[in-house]
Amino acid sequence: MIRPAEMVRLTVGVHTAGRTEMVAALHEAGAVELRSVADEERLRELVTPCHRSSGVPDIAAARSRLERTVEILAAFIPEKNTVVALFSRPPDTKIAFPVTDTASALEEAARFSEITETILALHTRDIATAERLGRLDEEEEMLSLLLPFGIEPGRLGGAGLLEVRAGIIPTGVCADIERHLKEEMPELAASFLLCGVGDRLATVVTITHPDVSADVDRVLRALAFREFTLETTEGTASAGITAIHTERTRLRQEQTEIHASLKELGRTHFTRLEAMAEELAIMRDREDAAPLFGKAGSLMVMQGWVKTRDLPRIRALCDRSTGCLSFCTTEPATGAVPSAFDHPRWLAPYGFLTAMFGMPAYGKIDPTLFLAPVLVLTFGLMLGDAGYGILLFLIAAFLLRGVGHSQGTTRDLAIVLCACGVAGTVFGLLMGSFFGNLPAFFGITLPFTVIEPLNDPLSLLLLALAIGIAHLNLGFAIAASEHLRCGERRQMLNSECTWFLLQPCAAVLILSFFGWATFSSFVTTLAWVGGVVAIIGILKDNGPLGFFSLTGYLGDWLSYTRILALALATGGIAMMINILSGMIMGIGPVFFIVGILFAVAGHAANLVLQCLGGFIHALRLQYVEFFGRFFDAGGRAFSPFAAQRTHTMPQEECDGR
Repeated sequence: MIRPAEMVRLTVGVHTAGRTEMVAALHEAGAVELRSVADEERLRELVTPCHRSSGVPDIAAARSRLERTVEILAAFIPEKNTVVALFSRPPDTKIAFPVTDTASALEEAARFSEITETILALHTRDIATAERLGRLDEEEEMLSLLLPFGIEPGRLGGAGLLEVRAGIIPTGVCADIERHLKEEMPELAASFLLCGVGDRLATVVTITHPDVSADVDRVLRALAFREFTLETTEGTASAGITAIHTERTRLRQEQTEIHASLKELGRTHFTRLEAMAEELAIMRDREDAAPLFGKAGSLMVMQGWVKTRDLPRIRALCDRSTGCLSFCTTEPATGAVPSAFDHPRWLAPYGFLTAMFGMPAYGKIDPTLFLAPVLVLTFGLMLGDAGYGILLFLIAAFLLRGVGHSQGTTRDLAIVLCACGVAGTVFGLLMGSFFGNLPAFFGITLPFTVIEPLNDPLSLLLLALAIGIAHLNLGFAIAASEHLRCGERRQMLNSECTWFLLQPCAAVLILSFFGWATFSSFVTTLAWVGGVVAIIGILKDNGPLGFFSLTGYLGDWLSYTRILALALATGGIAMMINILSGMIMGIGPVFFIVGILFAVAGHAANLVLQCLGGFIHALRLQYVEFFGRFFDAGGRAFSPFAAQRTHTMPQEECDGR
């Protein structure tokens, strides 16, 4: 529990007749991290690497089409309200397909080909319709800009001895554009300008003799002229706009029908299509693992890492899945051994907080056991309000029921927040705070009050400093035990023991200097001698930089005063909200509801602010002040070969129900 799980190197041999079943069983178990047999020198010359099956490209193609189909339908699935989605329990229905290998997966995926083709065809039509609607919008805009000139769209372009062009100039001041056209246009060309109003663009029509067409192009290019490209070639611009309205109505009706069809298909087929895509992804993972295995005749060999406590389960699983056509051998863990947490159920949710900082190196200390209680303790002191603690617990409990229902980081965070909510409630009662001083407005005194931070901050400051000195020395004690375990006694004496000696000596001298306590001359002398010896040891261990070790340690210790600071902030802001709310309600009956709304909004904001600040600062005390004493975060996380199932379940599990 205080070290990563013990690992062993596993070697499995299986007859090729049972290979598919065993690989599937190990994939579903998710307890073995695979290693390439090519990395093992003694096996490299005995076995040849296995290869993916010929069905891998088909698996990839079928999966791609299904995932594209799911993506299309997802746009037509009604989305839940964000808050409702967070706190409502997701459906727990999973689908099992009769799939055992690549061939059966492709056969099952083929059953979805018709519906997939239908959805993709509808989507293609939808895209084409949307593009056509966009083109019609552009056409209507161009025709609308052409209307004031009274020119029929069909006359644009070459017309015998004249060329007629129309377009827009997107930038520039109208007067400047007009002056430029007058000054630069050749004699055999005429231009007509209609300036836009507000954000509308300037429209230009030119009538040009073919001989000066190139000169007109040069003039218009200087103005960033964009020429109209109209589809309408017959009739007036007004008639063209009418035709566009008719076509747009028809296309929008068609688009509505397409969307209705896709919505209905999503309602009836989305879940199974999503599940089938996941099943194909799992099959692809199994095929991608094939090059890690080796083959010698009719024997397939695989290697990997497994937790020692999982070994009996893996042996039984191999025998069961292959009909006893397999063998398992183990070797002690050496080399680049992965790290995996070995936590009991109550501690497991806190593992992700340690992993956020870094995985402990294999065989070194896993600090999660120490992190969990101190994190909850310090957060509870920082929050220090029973009302906020109850609300935090309820929010976390609803999260646990909703998005935290399934295993994962969200679930772990919700459990941690539940514990933090309980701690905030307990310490809030001990500090006499329930939404600040709200009980006092009703003449109620909380019965369990021990320390009131706003009235007695010194007591909480001393408690925070006591927690800090105990926490820092716990880190030193862990580091000292590690040095002893590794036979590094001299390093322990030069590092941790010097601090163990310096602290009591410094305490005696400081208490004597300020007159806070009286000690005999013998004790004071010993304190001076011990302090000097300890400082010499620190300077010897760290060189001239040892001075900064002394100031750094003092800074780390004083960091724990943030417990007092956040506790005062929580109570002070809550009290201010209560006072202001009371003042608003006291203005008159009309403002009574306004005062209540202000109180609710203020306490909600304070809850978020203080919970966020308390959690971050409580975690910082672990990462910076505590972990730095002993933690070796150089581990590589254990990454088992595991089927990532969200929408499906194995066929074997379905058969067993």
